[in-house]
Amino acid sequence: MSRPEPTPEAIEVGRVIRGCRKQRGVSMAALATRSGLSQPFLSQLERGLATPSLSSIYKIADALDVTPGTFLRPPGRPGPVSHERDPQVIRVDEAAGQVARVLIPGGSSGLMEAYEHHFEPGAGERGWFEHPGEDFLHVLEGEVLLEIEGEEPLVLRAGQSAHHRGELPHRCRLSGPEPARTLLVVAHAP
Repeated sequence: MSRPEPTPEAIEVGRVIRGCRKQRGVSMAALATRSGLSQPFLSQLERGLATPSLSSIYKIADALDVTPGTFLRPPGRPGPVSHERDPQVIRVDEAAGQVARVLIPGGSSGLMEAYEHHFEPGAGERGWFEHPGEDFLHVLEGEVLLEIEGEEPLVLRAGQSAHHRGELPHRCRLSGPEPARTLLVVAHAP
């Protein structure tokens, strides 16, 4: 079975992860331990043979003490390798087929990130997630269930919003048979 050819975007993300890791003097084994990701998976990422999910990007960024935007491409500007003008689309986590469009990657200021999440029936469920900052979630289409550890689940329909601390384990999933789309804005303290 042959491997798929690395995409220019995967190669660029891998190059940035490797450069960031080496700049900080962190071995791949140490990064694996700090991030909770396997060393073979990190090796594949650095060689451009895999594209990290948003969940993995957060874990790697936390382990290297950088913002997740370090590894994401801002929309509307060509990346160093890829010359696409469309926003970057990334899987939310490795287990599910749910995807997010990167609207604001949380670049140099690191104060805000924004993602448009797409939820499709049958594409798997997003895992539990936690991160620094505060989340503002607005449902653009459909209906989702917001689950926050220690709180009652909240059904949100198109036009409704919720706000919560990102440090609390949380996840968002479809609550009905129809697709849904949400806007997630993550704010960080200055």
